[in-house]
Amino acid sequence: MRIDVHAHHYPRELRDAYARLGKPAPAMEGAPGSHVTLPERVDMLKESGVDLQVLSVGTNQPYFPARENAVAGAHFANDCYADLCKGYDGRFATFGCVPLPHVDAAIEEVGRCLETLGMLGISAGTSIAGRPLDDPAFEPFFAELDRRGAVLCLHPQGVGAPMTDAYGLVWMMGGCFEDTVTSLRLVMSGLTTRHPHIKIIIPHLGGTLPFLMQRIDDSVWREVTRGGKPAVTKPSEAVRSLYFDTVNGHAGALRLSCECLGADHIMLGTDFPHLFIEPCVQYILESGLPEDDVHTILDRSAQQLLGVGARV
Repeated sequence: MRIDVHAHHYPRELRDAYARLGKPAPAMEGAPGSHVTLPERVDMLKESGVDLQVLSVGTNQPYFPARENAVAGAHFANDCYADLCKGYDGRFATFGCVPLPHVDAAIEEVGRCLETLGMLGISAGTSIAGRPLDDPAFEPFFAELDRRGAVLCLHPQGVGAPMTDAYGLVWMMGGCFEDTVTSLRLVMSGLTTRHPHIKIIIPHLGGTLPFLMQRIDDSVWREVTRGGKPAVTKPSEAVRSLYFDTVNGHAGALRLSCECLGADHIMLGTDFPHLFIEPCVQYILESGLPEDDVHTILDRSAQQLLGVGARV
């Protein structure tokens, strides 16, 4: 079953609701697919052989400072997406969002998303209101996801970095560094070891992880030989507990990622409407990977991870 695990939809009513709560309205104007209607999107999915597209709010997490606004934003977004998924011949599913950094409210919304609304998992940012995911304050949230064996799909938040304030660099490459940093913090902080039942999806082939993996391993080893705390496992081994989507577009990067991360932990993502669906599928088909790896990435990994049945 071919599943796109990384896609977005920003309906007008969600944008208006966020604006009323005091956050700049999420928008997709300027994205190449922003003009595509949902029925037209369904046709694009069919043409690309994609059976199911999983939607998430992505950057537009309901991380409002006031608890009541965060709860209201999460409720509105989740109800909106849940209603959408009832139609369109079952072509859409969703990852729910939660009102972090308000941990107790987030735990409550996890239950509503997974039990009441029937969502496939939870979406969260690679950071939460400027704080890393391994902040001890969020530990109860991750404990709840672990207890449920939930899928957690992460997305960069556009927080920027030094000297990325020009030329569009915040999203051109900065988001991929958010993916990289968060992946390493998850494994090096011990969070993934403490909560091994959470199935975490990192976007964009893990950012720069495959390219830098040997350097990262070497740096950890140098620290150990200088008397630092020995790592239980090398980072290159630890990150293989994570899952990754294919939003990248470069065949060489995909081949390297398969070598570094394992094809069975890589799955189709499109980032629609920011990229079109067909090229995101085609670059995998034309990647030069073994046929079995291509089939795993396109048609096996996500179905096994999400536990959904094939379309009839």
